[in-house]
Amino acid sequence: MKPRISIVLVDEDPSSREGVLTLMRAEPGFQVLAASAEIDEVLRRVRETRPDLVLLSLPQEGDDSLTLAGALHGEVPESQVVIMGVRSSEKDVASFLRAGVSGFIMAGASFEVLLDTIHAAALGMKVLPSDLTHALFGQLQRHTVTGRPARRLEIGHLTDREREVANLIVMGLSNTDIATRLEIALHTVKSHVHKVLSKLAIDSRLEVATVLI
Repeated sequence: MKPRISIVLVDEDPSSREGVLTLMRAEPGFQVLAASAEIDEVLRRVRETRPDLVLLSLPQEGDDSLTLAGALHGEVPESQVVIMGVRSSEKDVASFLRAGVSGFIMAGASFEVLLDTIHAAALGMKVLPSDLTHALFGQLQRHTVTGRPARRLEIGHLTDREREVANLIVMGLSNTDIATRLEIALHTVKSHVHKVLSKLAIDSRLEVATVLI
């Protein structure tokens, strides 16, 4: 008998989370270890259980999904991360791949596609739906054209506070953590993050490190 694939499910929509849970628990080849919408809870359970796979549903608020994917891969690299609920217009495909994501499941995909993707990712395969290839090529091309030498010129355009926020992003702090550290409002942090990404001509907070380091 084949060992079951252990999974931690992350989905902020309660009805969606329960629906996926019900379907997966009916499959004898899966073992759902935990299901939550809370990032801190997810990280704790993944550290404790070290599952074969983390199934992460979009969207989390803001850049939280991308940040969480990177944190999961960094802390428990043996756990494969699969993103579900992705749309063909997704702008962070390349960033998700750089963060260590193993596979993507399109929004509206059938349960059979979800199962196939989980099985493939659990075996160490990379799964990229054809609907995302155009988005990925565009993002890779843009990254090449606006590469590090050009972007580094933009660092000087950051204000002292924006540079401070950027450095905290590189350290892996969330917007809430940054607000606490700097003793400023959360909406102010979000404004600074938006300006940092805009001035550095990048799409996500994970790319900040490629410019500053």
